[in-house]
Amino acid sequence: MPPSRPRVPVPRPDFIKPRPPTATSTGVRPAPARVNGSALQKQAQWLARAADAERAGDGVEAELCRQYAEHWFRVSQGQE
Repeated sequence: MPPSRPRVPVPRPDFIKPRPPTATSTGVRPAPARVNGSALQKQAQWLARAADAERAGDGVEAELCRQYAEHWFRVSQGQE
C-alpha cells in the first residue's frame, strides 16, 4: 500500500452572488410607483413615465416603461 499523502483543505466555492449597487449616477433609484386605474389609464401613466425617463436621458428605463405600456394596451384590448 502506498504511503498516504496529507490532506490539503480545498477551498469551497462561494455561490452567493453579491448584490448589485442600488444607486445610479443620478442618485438612489426610487421604487416603481404602484399604478392604479383602468388598463388604459395604466397605459397612459406608463407612457408618461417613459417620456420622463427619455427626457432624463435614461433610454433603458424608457424602454422598460414602454413595454409595460404595451402590456396594458394589450390587456385593454383583451389580448392577454
